[in-house]
Amino acid sequence: MDITTKKGRRGRKDIDRIIVEKGRRGDFSPLQPDHYHSFYEIFYLWSGSCRFLLKDTVYQLEAGDLVFIAPGELHHSLYSAGEICEIVMIYFKEEYLHLSDRSADSLTSISGQGLQLHSFMGSVPTVYREYLHSLLTRMLTENSRFDEYSEHFERCYLEELLLMLMRYSVMNEKEPDLLNSRDADILLATKYIYNNFRKPLTLEEVSSVASLSPTYFSKKFKLITGMGFKEYLNYVRLKHAQTALLTTNSSITDIALEYGFNDSNYFKDLFKKVYGKSPREYRKNPD
Repeated sequence: MDITTKKGRRGRKDIDRIIVEKGRRGDFSPLQPDHYHSFYEIFYLWSGSCRFLLKDTVYQLEAGDLVFIAPGELHHSLYSAGEICEIVMIYFKEEYLHLSDRSADSLTSISGQGLQLHSFMGSVPTVYREYLHSLLTRMLTENSRFDEYSEHFERCYLEELLLMLMRYSVMNEKEPDLLNSRDADILLATKYIYNNFRKPLTLEEVSSVASLSPTYFSKKFKLITGMGFKEYLNYVRLKHAQTALLTTNSSITDIALEYGFNDSNYFKDLFKKVYGKSPREYRKNPD
């Protein structure tokens, strides 16, 4: 399955409407090139099984499991050799929805803490899957139409889906796949990075935490996270710096130094490459 935008551009930095896609995947490749983005994503496993990295934790997914991914959250799907999965993905921005204030407020029960800030992973109860599959099929049909009514139908179906999640999915929240020894060493490393990202971390230091050689660690780390060590470290630092830009009055240079970047110019260049705006522009207009 080749993931493209409506204009055929591989990967997604941004979207201009609700996007719904269904496809198969059966190898170790990431589902899409971008492992974090500025819009919401719903990942539903229609059939098969896979593992799924969300931030610094791996989950085992089975048919009927659903992942709700908030903007900016690191995520990556992992597949065993020969495993054929059917997947539905939905991408959207909050402004595409026309929920009433009361309905929007009630959506916080999806995660128990807030739809707008938190990702969520759960299993859709079997009794509701036929209904969900029918709803997703209607969304896929409308997303391929392009007539004057299709976007309105898409919004209605998406709102129906979110309300269904609010009502049912929170009952079956998934636990991390903590017993999976295949990933334990890499998860130790990701948690170490999250706890020490302000320090000048090196590949050698972090690979030693995982008790792996730097060469083998690099290969396995990218397989599990979808990123190289340096890219992942920069992601964690940028996420914290992004929050600081909006919640503090600290200078951009101070924020860069506080969150692990010893060169403020490098921080500015990297921030603009990832978010499409300079730190100063983002602070003035984060939307």
